[in-house]
Amino acid sequence: MRTLARLFIIFTALLAPEVAFAWRHFTAPAKPEHAPPTAAALSLANDSPSTTGPQYRTPSATPATSTNVDALAAFEALKQRAKAGDAVSQRLLAQTYEACYLPNVQRAHFISSIQYLQKVNPDQAAELDRVLRLRLQQCDAVDGGAIIPMQLINGWYAHAAANGDLASRAVTYARQPMPLETATVTQFMDDLVDSGDPAAMYSLGNTLGERFVSNVRGPYASLVTGQIAGTAWVLAACRMGYDCGPDSIAATDFCLSIGRCQGESVEALMFAMVLADQDRAALEQKIQQILDATAP
Repeated sequence: MRTLARLFIIFTALLAPEVAFAWRHFTAPAKPEHAPPTAAALSLANDSPSTTGPQYRTPSATPATSTNVDALAAFEALKQRAKAGDAVSQRLLAQTYEACYLPNVQRAHFISSIQYLQKVNPDQAAELDRVLRLRLQQCDAVDGGAIIPMQLINGWYAHAAANGDLASRAVTYARQPMPLETATVTQFMDDLVDSGDPAAMYSLGNTLGERFVSNVRGPYASLVTGQIAGTAWVLAACRMGYDCGPDSIAATDFCLSIGRCQGESVEALMFAMVLADQDRAALEQKIQQILDATAP
């Protein structure tokens, strides 16, 4: 289980939307043997407002915009949909701001970390460069490359949560300063299991922490306990339709964070990092338990 524990730590560092953690990592004295993690998922998807409710939408992969003008147009379209009240667009806007928090605040540090990865992974240097250029192009389009305040990120998550987006509720629960109540957590788990929403499943796995877990009761407790629970929820979300393909944000975040740019899906990448058969079996069992609980 040690391998799974290390995997969970790596995964949390890469994808958890607690940008404050990543910010401290970035601004600490640089140690060349540790490449800093990127922020959480970036999306400039061109989805139209939902007609079936926000909980049934998942973000698409980052669009392959060919010019800065395209990237700007994609961002402005997303921003307008968010301002018009579409809950999914509000979440995607929050995620977009969040992913560009570090690149726009510490651009030189962000680039130097990728250059270090290129040196230690020369066989993947070209793909690292491609993904980096795309990320910087997108972040240049986010309010003109302006520094992004955390209040703006959290504010859009709060709007999305208030408008019914389950994935954003998971984020707001993880970040709120006041203690969580068992009734609130139970209601969230009821809503999540009833909806089978892949985006919310992914978000729960991405934010799962002791404050939340300690308030889970009854049959839900076994779904969120254990060192691998967060990773299992994320991979279950991938199997339920969340975008986890080779060009997805999650996969490209791995590329930018640890220099693994081999064209793998998130699931293939995660299982490749689990070497022991018993650990693979434990992770697979946890994923299946979650899928069974959230099945229609």
